[in-house]
Amino acid sequence: MVVNSTKEYFSGEPHMLQVVLRGVECRRLNPLISERAVLEMLWAWDSLSAVTCCRSLVVVYDSSCVLQIGVAAESLLEAGDAMDVDVKKLLQGSLCRSAMESQKQSYLANLSLYLGKSELPFLPTNTQSVILQPIGDNGVAKIGGNTIRGFNNTDQAWITLIAEKLEATLSTS
Repeated sequence: MVVNSTKEYFSGEPHMLQVVLRGVECRRLNPLISERAVLEMLWAWDSLSAVTCCRSLVVVYDSSCVLQIGVAAESLLEAGDAMDVDVKKLLQGSLCRSAMESQKQSYLANLSLYLGKSELPFLPTNTQSVILQPIGDNGVAKIGGNTIRGFNNTDQAWITLIAEKLEATLSTS
């Protein structure tokens, strides 16, 4: 039994130990985006949270946080409120810059192993995995999961397609 567990651990397959993320529930939508864009982003959230280990989603587009939803880190200033996303600091961070410059999804399958996790203070401290997904040339999504290696290849492909759909909507909003 231990051998199977060890084999699974090193195989790169999803590690199905789910944790309850420590933080506060958050649902922030930028009031300046169109109703169509709001509906599209809520659909993306519903889709991702229903079929993947996604428990946190942040979408930054045109240097503005347009969506912060799911479990978020608690604000240090207001107990019970979600920590604000510092967009300028986020976009200057190496994780985000790398994903946006390469225009390729970046999957941090075991977030605790990455020093760059400090660039994502708005996510719960016990977030297990993160995908940084470029949204065209002007945006990026941060998808936080509650499971180490919880996003499989199908999830990653689905996230890429969702980002393309969001880009089409946000670029015309």
